[in-house]
Amino acid sequence: MAYQLGEVLKKVRQSKRYTQKYVAGNEMSRATYAKIEACNMQPTVGKFMHILKKLDITYEELTYIQHSYKLNGKDEIIHDFFQLSFSTETRKIQSLNDKCEQYLLNNSDNVVDDIRSACKALISIHFDKSFDSALPYAKKIWDRLSKLDNWYSIELKLINNIFFFFPLETAISIATKALQEIDRFSYIIRNTDLKSSYLLNITILFIKNQKYLKALDYAEKTINECKLIRRYEGLAVAYERKGMVMINMNNEKEGLNYINKGLSICKVLGLNSLHDALVQEIHELTNINLQR
Repeated sequence: MAYQLGEVLKKVRQSKRYTQKYVAGNEMSRATYAKIEACNMQPTVGKFMHILKKLDITYEELTYIQHSYKLNGKDEIIHDFFQLSFSTETRKIQSLNDKCEQYLLNNSDNVVDDIRSACKALISIHFDKSFDSALPYAKKIWDRLSKLDNWYSIELKLINNIFFFFPLETAISIATKALQEIDRFSYIIRNTDLKSSYLLNITILFIKNQKYLKALDYAEKTINECKLIRRYEGLAVAYERKGMVMINMNNEKEGLNYINKGLSICKVLGLNSLHDALVQEIHELTNINLQR
């Protein structure tokens, strides 16, 4: 059951013990606001933003209450997309892809379509072990996003899931611009993990292209960022990737030390699937043979 806008505004206002006069403020008369609560008038955009500010509530919180404290449709899809941390979460990615497919049967939406394409790209790379099958999905997303004047939270999250499919120079150019946008909107970015996720992906991209000095620089940036935001599963990956860089730069002893740090964090936090994915990554990108 979805409540009407006025019903939700009244419910929130009363729960905060605010009067109609207080919420109306200098933006409108109390009588006008009363009509909005009674569902006899739709507020203008300006009045609506004023009401949200006076009620100390976000638009996302309002719609969540409006739908009986549940997420559904596009809101649920975007929420689930922002909950993805790593491309190894194949079950979550497949589930999200299925939700996108179902939603798009009856709705036309660019963002949901892009999320579906991102899911298909990640699923392709997981099963085919090659970028070739994933690249068309990444290009489809990039064809739309590259034409936009600015990127916000959802676009930045999408780009982080595709930029590494492109050639190194193109990928780094895209990621560099994205990191600048993240810094510009740092106070309102929806996902605090986003910057560290970009840094992790840039690091592995440089490793795969054997640019080890660049990879080392970004691994250290990632470690600092993950410590700053207390993102411990990201810190585990950052340590593991710094360790791989050190090994490939002929510093096996120090490299193994960092790898063991990363794997130890996975064990302490019970991140078994991440642990296994990191061990597999080490096997593929170094000459070290670790016990699983």
